[in-house]
This record gives sequence, structure tokens and C-alpha cells, in this order.
Amino acid sequence: MKRDARSGPGLGPGSGARARTRAGARSEGLVERRSGRVLLGALGLCGAFLLVELVARSGAFDDQALPPASSVLARAAEMTADDGFLDDLWTTVSAWLAGLALAVALAVPAGLLLGSLPRLRAAALAVVELARPIPSVALIPLAILVFVEPDRVERSLVCYAALWPILLNTLYGLRDVDPVAKETLRSFGFGPLSVVWRVSLPSAGPFVLTGVRVAASVGLIVAVSAELRAGGDGGLGVYLLDSQSGGGRPDLMVAGACWAGVLGVAANAGLVGLGRVLFPHSARSARSAPRPQRAGRGPHDGLDGAGAGR
Repeated sequence: MKRDARSGPGLGPGSGARARTRAGARSEGLVERRSGRVLLGALGLCGAFLLVELVARSGAFDDQALPPASSVLARAAEMTADDGFLDDLWTTVSAWLAGLALAVALAVPAGLLLGSLPRLRAAALAVVELARPIPSVALIPLAILVFVEPDRVERSLVCYAALWPILLNTLYGLRDVDPVAKETLRSFGFGPLSVVWRVSLPSAGPFVLTGVRVAASVGLIVAVSAELRAGGDGGLGVYLLDSQSGGGRPDLMVAGACWAGVLGVAANAGLVGLGRVLFPHSARSARSAPRPQRAGRGPHDGLDGAGAGR
């Protein structure tokens, strides 16, 4: 009696059901791990809230120096109905996102160009290493002279600070592109631009997105710092300055700072979700990869500060 042509290792009766069972088990395990991380994060937030509340209520600090966490949380909730605060928050968010988008538009093509031309990269890295350590806030007086308008000053500083993490991560992502894949495309007659578009950019995409995540947090810090130093017609930094004047409202100041933290967490979560959609193979590889051995390896081996920021 002839065997079914489709039979073989893993293709016998019930193999489809077993595969579905394994896929379901992996999905359930992934959901459980994510739920566990969310629960631990919530417990950490509750613990920090309780600790600050107990320290503030203990009398060790003046209420004007360290407001209770419950008071800060109440002020933060009230801010959602304050049109003036929402306008200031939107001013900061718009300048932050505009500067970040400009940094992506400049850094990714520059990284692809430098990563594809070794001689140009070697000539440009000296300039990059010279300009990268300059603090963005130190350029505020120069930016005021050049751009004059507060919103343009803020966007330019955010762009400058966010440029370097994205550029460096793009360069290090291109360094890990499989040379065999590039040579294969060239052997089929594809030009340099096609090789970059079809191989280099998709392969370096997860690195680029990691650079954008780092740049987003750095850019938010710079945006608020620029508003604190340069002033302007609005913004979260201007709101914090106004809360400090007239005797000071520390609960409002801390609540405003907490909203900045909420923006940072939301941006990071959004970019992580975007990475799972755009690069699902990278997320699966990260989950399935074994943990590296600690012995003989530093925490940043293979990246060389690719995620460095401002």
C-alpha cells in the first residue's frame, strides 16, 4: 500500500493540530509574560507613590519642598481640564515632534550615505565625534541669535539633540547588514540605490527605530529645557516657570513634570508597538535568542555607544 505523498516528518495525521497547539501555547506564554511585566510595572509605580507619600507626610521635609504624592496626583488630574495648561502642553509636543521628525529626515539619509561609502564615513566621523558631545542647552544663545522666534529655536535644538542617536544607530545597523545579501542583489544587476532600499534599510530598520526611541526621550528633555532657559509665549517649561513665580506652587510644578514623564512613556510605548508591526522578525528573534554570557563581555559590546544621546 502506497503512503500518502504528503506524509513525512511533521506532516502525518494530527500534525496540523499539534502545530496549532504549539502556536497557541506560544501566544498564551507571550500574553502571560506581557501581563506579568505590566503587573510588575504597576506594583513599582504604586510602591514609589506610597514611598513619596509616607516621606512627605512624615514631616522630615517642608510641604513647600516636597508635596505629598496624593496632592501631586490630584493637581495632575485637574490639569486635564485646564485649557491654559493644555495649550502649553500642546506647544511643547508640537515643537518636540517637529524637531524629532526633522532629525529623522536628516539623520537616516545621512546614515545610509555614510554607511554605504566607507571613505566618506571615515572623513565624517571626526566631525560627528566633535559635534556630538556639545550639549544642546549650551547652544541656546546661538540658536536665539540665528532663529529669533522661540518655536524655531526650540525645534532646532530638539533636532540637534535627536540627530546623533538616530545617525549613530543607523551607522551601526548598516554595519551588521549581511554582505552576502548585498552581493547577491548586485550580481542580479541591481544598482547601489536598489541595494540600499531593498537590503540595507530593512536590515538596519530595528537599529534606526531604537535610535528614534532614544532620540524621542532626549528631544523631550531638550524641549522643556529650552523653554525654561529661552522662555517664549507658551510651553511646558514656561508653565513650570509661571508655577514657580508668585510664592511657588510645588505641587503644580511636580505635576507638570509628571506630565512630561507621561509624554515620554507614551512615545516610547508607541515606538515599541510600531517596531513590532514593522519588524516582527526582529521582535521574535529578540524573544527567542538565548541570553548572552556575562563573562568576558561588556554591557555595550557590539554597539559602541550606538544609543548615545544628549
